[in-house]
Amino acid sequence: MMKPMPPKVRDYNVDPRHIVPMLWDFVALTTLGIAKRKNHKHIIQTGRDIRQHAFDLQDPMPALEIAELNQYLDCKNPQPFVLPPVDVILAAGLGYVAPYVMLATIVSALQPKKILEIGTFRGAGALTMALNATWSEIYTVDLPDDEDGEAVAGLTRGDKTWVRLSQGCKGAAFVGDPVESRIHQIRADSMKMDASEFIRNADFCFVDGGHSYECIKADTENALKVLSPNGVIVWDDYTWFVEGVSRYLRELSKVLPLKRIAGSQYVIYRRQV
Repeated sequence: MMKPMPPKVRDYNVDPRHIVPMLWDFVALTTLGIAKRKNHKHIIQTGRDIRQHAFDLQDPMPALEIAELNQYLDCKNPQPFVLPPVDVILAAGLGYVAPYVMLATIVSALQPKKILEIGTFRGAGALTMALNATWSEIYTVDLPDDEDGEAVAGLTRGDKTWVRLSQGCKGAAFVGDPVESRIHQIRADSMKMDASEFIRNADFCFVDGGHSYECIKADTENALKVLSPNGVIVWDDYTWFVEGVSRYLRELSKVLPLKRIAGSQYVIYRRQV
């Protein structure tokens, strides 16, 4: 006896019934937004979302759907992920938690023993990774607070702002937390350092440092140098408004099988030897 076919699930992403209401909502949003200053933020966010979707639509890099992530990482028994307190995440400056959910999901699935992070900032990323890989040793790199002007001068305008905002509080998110003993802060210019001097066979590398083409290239070369045979690299900020990162990673994707994680600004690579 044949089994009954399961009911077809409607794909609401392409449901034509939403098209006309969506257009009316867009008109209402723009007109009300222009009329009232307090609503300008909604127009700005809508514009950013449109540009991000356009970027994703035209992106030549293959997309990895979130539902396929565990299979890609060869994770057969995914563990629940853990997040730092919301106020700690918000203090990191992004204003939202989605990137940390994605980072926690990846690290929880991988359970890496050695982690290299480039770009400590206030430490929310390192804390997230430490909470989700409870046996890991994390080496996180950022500029010294007293770094000379030459290193800062080569940064993008946005990165100079992040450097200023992190003065005196790099790694503050994990200071005093029980995981702090497993997090090792490396104060160095990542464009001049050799990561193999303090870590080898890293199971996971998270590249979230400077955003210029030259910086992302140097950071990636360091990550590849220390990556273990089955290690994973994740890059942040692959998006329309970070030209240096997007240009370099698109070039790298012609040499290595990189994938963009759908619905995020993350790019992932798993080395398989």
